[in-house]
Parts: sequence; C-alpha cells; structure tokens
Amino acid sequence: MSPFSVTNFRTFLPTGCPTNLLYFYSISFLITTSSLVYSLPATSSARNASDYVLRNIFENQDQCYKDSFVYVKDVDAGKSKLFTTYPTTKECSNRLKLNDLPDKLPTCPPGLVDLEVIPAYFGLSQLSYPYANLNISVMAHSPVDTIAFRLHCLHASDGSDVYCSDLKDMYINGVKEWPCRAIQLSTKVQYPARFSYACFRLTSYSVYAINATVLPQKCRVTTIVTAPRFEELYPDMLVDPSISKKEIATKDPFWAPMIAVDFSDENAIWIRLGKAPRAECDTINVNVYKEHDDDSEKVNFVAALSIKCPETAIKWENQKAGKYLLSAYVLIRGCKFICEPNARGCTQCFRTHLNLVIHETRASLTWLTVQKIKDYGLEIFLAIVSILSIGCVVVIVAVIVFLHKKRQEANRVQEIRLSDFVKTMLVYADDSELHTNCVKHLVDNLRHCSTVEPIFDLEKLITAEQVVPSRWLIEQLSTLQKFIIVISDCAVRILDSEASETHHLVQSRPFSDLFGPAMDIIIGDATRRPEEARKKYAIARFEISPEVPANLAILRLPTFILPKDFSRLTAFLHSLDYGETFNITSNISKCRLDDWALAIYRTTIFTRENPNWIDTRWKPKDEQDVMNLKRETPVTFTYSNEEGRIAASKKFNLIPPKEGSEVDEVEEGEISQKEASAPDDETAFLIKPPALDDISDSDEDEEEDQGSNTIVALR
Repeated sequence: MSPFSVTNFRTFLPTGCPTNLLYFYSISFLITTSSLVYSLPATSSARNASDYVLRNIFENQDQCYKDSFVYVKDVDAGKSKLFTTYPTTKECSNRLKLNDLPDKLPTCPPGLVDLEVIPAYFGLSQLSYPYANLNISVMAHSPVDTIAFRLHCLHASDGSDVYCSDLKDMYINGVKEWPCRAIQLSTKVQYPARFSYACFRLTSYSVYAINATVLPQKCRVTTIVTAPRFEELYPDMLVDPSISKKEIATKDPFWAPMIAVDFSDENAIWIRLGKAPRAECDTINVNVYKEHDDDSEKVNFVAALSIKCPETAIKWENQKAGKYLLSAYVLIRGCKFICEPNARGCTQCFRTHLNLVIHETRASLTWLTVQKIKDYGLEIFLAIVSILSIGCVVVIVAVIVFLHKKRQEANRVQEIRLSDFVKTMLVYADDSELHTNCVKHLVDNLRHCSTVEPIFDLEKLITAEQVVPSRWLIEQLSTLQKFIIVISDCAVRILDSEASETHHLVQSRPFSDLFGPAMDIIIGDATRRPEEARKKYAIARFEISPEVPANLAILRLPTFILPKDFSRLTAFLHSLDYGETFNITSNISKCRLDDWALAIYRTTIFTRENPNWIDTRWKPKDEQDVMNLKRETPVTFTYSNEEGRIAASKKFNLIPPKEGSEVDEVEEGEISQKEASAPDDETAFLIKPPALDDISDSDEDEEEDQGSNTIVALR
C-alpha cells in the first residue's frame, strides 16, 4: 500500500444520522475496556476477569479485511469456529443460496446494521498509476448470523470498469455472479461487530449499487454510489503531501464531490457527499431534476439542496416515483453551476451527476395528501361542492320535517296523574325565620300539589313525642329514596370545610341544626354511587339563594331553581324523565305561587336591609354565646268545640288531645320543650304559629288553594 493512501475519506450509510463510526467505536471501546478492567475487584481471579474483557479475534492475512473486527469475551477467545469468512464470490453466493432468498428483500429496521462506503486513495507507485478502491463495511449492532454484500454495476461510461464488463471471470457455472463477500458469526460474538472489504476498484463515472444482506433477518440495506472524474475528486494539490494547507487555502483548487444515495429510510432518501480529506468548502449544493415520463430529454427542476460543511449528508424528503437527476457541485472562487454560451469571465464548477430511478413514492402521509389535492384539485373541488350541496339539501329537508312534527306535537298535552305519594326529606340550614318560611311554602306546595309526603324536621321533631334528632336523621337517610337539598347562605358556609373548622351555625331551635351531618352522609353516598345519587338527590335553590358551591356542584346532581322549576322538581321526585324537550307544568294555583313569591321577596328585603345578618348566625366556635333556645312567650289559642281543635291539629301536624284530658298548671317561667300547660278544655301550642289570619282560614279556602295532584307534560 502506498504511504499516501487516504483512509479517512468516507461516506457513511447508516440507518440513522451520519456519524464517524470508526472514530466513535475506537473511543467508546477504549473507554469501555478501561472502565471494565479498572472496575474489577483486586481479588478477582484471571478467569473472572476474562468474563469482562473483550478481545478482537478477527485475523486474516488478506489486507482487504484490515478494518474488520469481531469481539468476544476473553474466556471464549480460545474456542474455534467463532466466525467464518467467505473470501470468494462463489463461496459467498453458495452461502446465500442456502436460504432461498427472493430477489427483493425488505429494508432492514433502524439500528440493526449500518452500511459504510469509504473510497480510499492510492497514489502513484512503481506498479500502477493513482487509483481509488471502495472500502465497503457493514457494522452490526444486534445479533446476526450472516452478513453479506454484493457490488452491482449499474452503469459504466466505457469498458475500463472490470465489474461492468462481460468478462468470463464474472460467470460461475454459466450464471453471472456479481462480486460478493460474507462472514458468518457465532453466538459468542459481542456486538457491535464489523465486516469490511477494501479491495473493490472505484472507476470514475461508473454507478454501483451496493446491497448488504443480513441473515436470519432476511433484510437488506442498499446504497448507490458514483464518483466524478478521478482528477476532479482528487486534485493533485489536495493529495500531494508536499503541499501545505496554507498553500491549498491560497490557491483553493476546484474539486467535485462523490455522491452516495442511501435508501435505508422508507419515507425519505439520504444524500451523502464525499470529498478529499484536505478539501475546504462552505457549502455543498445538490440540484434535483425530474425527467418527464414521456420524454427523457426534458427535465423539470425539483429542489435545490444545500449542505453546510463539515456536514456531508442531507435528508431528501417526499419524492414521487420516477426518474431523477442529481447534480452536486461546490462553489469555489465564484464559479457557476452553468455558464451561458460566450459568457466572459464565467468559470463553471466541477460537477458530479447521478441518474436515479425511484421505483416507489417515498413520502409522509401528510405530503401524499397534499399532492393528491394538487393533482386532483378540480375533481376534489367538484366532489366537495356536490357533497356539500347534497348535505345542505338533506339538512333543509330534515329541518322542515322536524319543524313540521314539532308544530304537530306542540298542542299535544299529556296529563299525568300522580297517584303514589313519595316520601321526600328536605335537607336545609336554619338561616333565619324568613328563609325557613320559604322552605315551609315549599313543603306545603309539595304536599298539596305534587302528591309528595315531605319529611320536615319542624313537623317531626317539635311534637309531643320525644324524638332523638340524630337517630331520626339516620333513620330517614337510610330509608327514604328522595331528598331535596336546599341551598342558602348558611348552607354554603357549612359546606365550606375551611370555614367550618373555625365557625359554626348558632343553634336557634330546640335541636341542633342537622344540615351538616346530613350533607356528610349524602356526599359520601353520592361519591360512592354517583349514577344512583343523581336519581335520588336533588338540589333546590331559591332565586335569591347563592350558587351551588363547587364541592357540591362537582357531583352533578340535578338542580332546580324555585319556584320556576317546581314542576320539574315534581317530575324528578316521581322519577318521570321527560328531558329538556318537554314543557312540564303542575296545577299549582296562582294564589300559592303569589304567597311563595311574597315570602321570597320578604327574605330579599331583609337581606338587603341587613347585609351583616349572617354574622349573628355564623360565629366562631370559641365564643360561648348561645342564642336563647326558648321560644317567645307561647301564644295560646282557645277553641270552643272539637271541630276547631281537629282543624288546628291538622294544620300544625299535632295530635289532638283526647276529650276530658287535664294538664297540670305550672308557672310560666318553668315552661320547657318537654312541658306545657293549658286551661281545662283548651289546647295550648308552644310553637310560634303563623299569623292569626292563616289560622282562621276555613276548610273551603284551604281546599280551593291547594291545587291538584297532577302535572302536565307539554311538548
């Protein structure tokens, strides 16, 4: 070998980005080997150390294989048959024929192997003129059995290329076999492993296809290589060691790059360009042209690719199948790609041309979609317009039919008889007497207009019977199927976990407020069974009430604004699902709605005139002030006959006393929740009743005001 041979001029053909693999491997191997040796314990035996140290066992007297290496563990180095080379085309071909390979193999997956082509320069010697060889190397990164590569000649400008000629030596048993070399590796081999052959001659203007086949994966990596005229690739000034770099930079000789096209990427093509080691450049340019399908002499300009030195590769994406022409050149001393005829002072750059055939479109899905739109733009436009027109007609017809049906059904009224009473508990906070009065109206309307039996604490806990509030609450929560949660200002404060840690709702009734304990149980149940909870619990808020707090709204329970949603609340309590398309109304009288609205209005006026009213109800827990739990001085009503007592007991949900019962008289100051006194033949009520006018209402007025137990669903 000549001392002026160039071995670092290379074109890398890996499946990923270009990298100087030999340099990378040398550095990484030295670091890895050094770290493995020094990391061994001092007491390790020689045999244990051999399990970590790798040894290159590739030995071949033929200098064509000098860049190959095969590493195994030191303990396996003495074993035989660690690798086998096939040094002739006949042996290599026979090895491949054993696997019955088809002519076309799939592309190897990324990361399995890298194909590397290095043109090596050989200077003038006593035996030959300067020439260049192709050093073909395949680097395997994962376990493989056999690596083989062939050199196919695709085109030659003259008969000087021995591989492109029809010499007798190219035939084996009457069949033309392209030059082939292979290696077989045992399972003891450590990876990466490299198989290299550096004795294929590179001829100017010839085009070669190099196919690397991998077994047992049965896949292939392909690249196409061509070089310009030898003197353009290796100008004398760049390969003469007697010329300094300074002189080269001063004269800046013209040169042309070598082109290699890598087909390892399924969606693109890598164009790799090579140059002499001492060649300087700013950019290397590649012009891409596409031949007409009907006329090979006409070409269309496709793209101008530019590679900034010292990079030597660029990814050419999105190509249609067809015939292409690649022209690579370097702008040196103001040279031009093409000089017009008779142009003065124009110097044409050295260029390298490669005719390339792409059999299948290699592009991304997005690019293919855009190209389809460009190619069939008019047809696609007409199709879209037709589809939109048909769609518009269908929509218009559907709207007309829908409106017609809706108009026909607009007057269809369905009256639903509510025959079954539904027990429903109201869960609310004791904000104030005005707010409680609004809740009482809700209870009264549910009872008389919705066929609902409300479970109301003021009716159940303040009676002659002694009921434990906590036990009563647990019993209702465990047995009832419907609940109404009434949102108010104090309810929002109680639901706020941070505010409830330091403050509480001051007790104003003979029993503690049950809203907080009830909501703890309801929220827990709704969290465990959200779908069932949305059929069991409803949220009601008056028009003056605050919004539902976030920690309750997240449960997505049905919410009703009263009194406008009273009819839908009734439908919910009776499990009637009519959706939003129905206009549901109940036969609640206007008088009841006016009374209810008046109660809400009074509450609004009160909160407006007393903006700080809630401070009297929501106080810190450390304050010992407790509101007087006793009611005002009881108002005693005297009834002269049995009918009056029965009517009053029904109105206030009290059990009428038996005739002739006597109640012992006690002092007024000793009246408590458990005791009450009344004169003989009189009934005494210790809870504050509504206005006297309400008590004097006759049964006929009550019957006229209560409405009916039906709802109307109107579509």
